[in-house]
Amino acid sequence: MQFLVFFLIFWQFFDFLEASKCTDCIASGKHWCVTVNECGFSPCATSISKSLNCPELPDKAHAYDDNFVRTKIVPLAASALNPNPEKCFKPRLPTMTLSKKFSANCSEVGPQSNCFSFTSFDTTQKVLVMSFRGTDSPLQLTDEILDFFTGKKQFFPDAGNIFTYFYDAFFFLWNAGLQQDIRQLKYKYPDYELWVTGHSLGGALASVAASYVVHTGIFTSDKVKLVTLGQPRTGDYDYATWHDKNFPYSFRIVHRRDLVAHIPPQDGADKLFHHRSEVWYNNNMSTTEPYHICAEADGFYCSSRELDTNIADHLTYFGVFIPGWQTKC
Repeated sequence: MQFLVFFLIFWQFFDFLEASKCTDCIASGKHWCVTVNECGFSPCATSISKSLNCPELPDKAHAYDDNFVRTKIVPLAASALNPNPEKCFKPRLPTMTLSKKFSANCSEVGPQSNCFSFTSFDTTQKVLVMSFRGTDSPLQLTDEILDFFTGKKQFFPDAGNIFTYFYDAFFFLWNAGLQQDIRQLKYKYPDYELWVTGHSLGGALASVAASYVVHTGIFTSDKVKLVTLGQPRTGDYDYATWHDKNFPYSFRIVHRRDLVAHIPPQDGADKLFHHRSEVWYNNNMSTTEPYHICAEADGFYCSSRELDTNIADHLTYFGVFIPGWQTKC
């Protein structure tokens, strides 16, 4: 037993050492060759040129839990598609209570395009929840795509930039009452954990929301669990860097060849980049299927190796057809 404990500690230290070598190598202006674990080795079949892609897994204290996501996060994320979300999560999370719902026009210049979110709390599990709805219509999707060409907005001076549509959408909801309610919930339940989630567009808004409440000091990052499903790229490299430094528990779940998880493009004019940690299910996501936690943030690894992306995998997560979830309530 003692040997096993020593081995696990040594192996974790070895992973940390390799990540540090990779980071130092890139900082020196060279590339890290994954194939031979050497700095600047050439020719190299697989190399890393960005420090966020240096292999690093979540620490053991904040490990990914498939059952937690499957039984608690998915119902909360999918419930945001129902105008009355409590009807959806009550059968699966009977101790969860809806706090408030928020709807706002989240298009600054385009036609009416509503975004939706809700807050809830559970005095048994001692948690608060912010859940955000994904893209609700073809019109909204078009608005998002067109808005990509308008660039990005600064989130915080030390926390990079956010894709304009996600930035605006979050603050429209935040100013529509979400801020007041989450502050009141935090005041009433100061020691509770905060779960933040969403699917698709909702995943991007969840990322921004979690980052905002931590950066502004409403919550400390050790009290926040961020789990998103099919999240598109949300901010630039600086945003991803800040996020990774501040969030011990943050997982982006990707189903097989989900197209949305790879847009907007990483190499566009705004250099958008995913934050950690991707959890890739290269299967139908049944309870017996395996998953892979990607050690790199956003390179040609894990789901990015799949060039043949599709929308079907985006619409179904953990066996749940997300757009049809409200019909099950």
